[in-house]
Amino acid sequence: MKRLVILCIVIAALGSVAWGVGAILTQTAAARWLDARADQGWVAFTREITVSGYPLDFTTQFHGVELADPETGLAWSTDRFVLEQDVWRLDRIAAIWPADQIIASPQERLDITNTTMAARLDVQPTNRFALDGLQADVTDLAVVSNAGWQMVMAEATLDVVRQPDSDMIYDVTAFVFDMVPPAAWRNRLDPANVLPQAIEAVTYTTTMEFDAPWDLSAVEDRRPQITRIEIDEISAVWGNMRFRASGTLEVTPGGVPEGELAVRAENWEAMMDLAANAGVAPDSIR
Repeated sequence: MKRLVILCIVIAALGSVAWGVGAILTQTAAARWLDARADQGWVAFTREITVSGYPLDFTTQFHGVELADPETGLAWSTDRFVLEQDVWRLDRIAAIWPADQIIASPQERLDITNTTMAARLDVQPTNRFALDGLQADVTDLAVVSNAGWQMVMAEATLDVVRQPDSDMIYDVTAFVFDMVPPAAWRNRLDPANVLPQAIEAVTYTTTMEFDAPWDLSAVEDRRPQITRIEIDEISAVWGNMRFRASGTLEVTPGGVPEGELAVRAENWEAMMDLAANAGVAPDSIR
């Protein structure tokens, strides 16, 4: 019994040392990454980096984050951002965003709020954290622009899975529920204001090919650009209207999609009649 107790104490001590070393390495790697971005001319600031979660997790918290890429002009700031890793599965990372964050460019600032925003990532730690899969969820999202528009959605989910035979092809599925689009966008689609305020559901199921893998380079250098989209389904339910599209699009280096889509719309005629009756569209549109 005494030997068993000693063995348990030794194992616990070794585990504590191993966790402590891992925590230091995690904190150091995060700080070095930010320093490397600053050396490249970025604004890369965090007030504090802490690592907790002993003994089973590495929970890395970034406090007072400010990141800005001088090449794209995009900037992101938030009070706190959290990354969680299981000590036995460093290839799985949970990312948790706070209730408030800001994304800005030289032209516009977006204030983003939500109840929950989280993602679970499967990555390759030895291959610049190349993305194998992602599951993301957001609830009660609101985006307010200083350009005078805003949009909200009740819930959204995103699933991304890399195809096993390619580093640059991903199956992407997204669902959006109860989305209230910006007023200008809504007025173009529903000039008679006859549809409900919120689009009840949007479904997006595609296979997307990019010109580079999604890994750390996507943040450090350039975002992978879409070269091909195989659309299994893009659909929307908005009041009595039903919309569905499918097809394949090739995307030119200039970002222009080319190809054919099969489009089906239900009850579109009724909407056109309502628009004409409201006097916001000519009778010829019927």
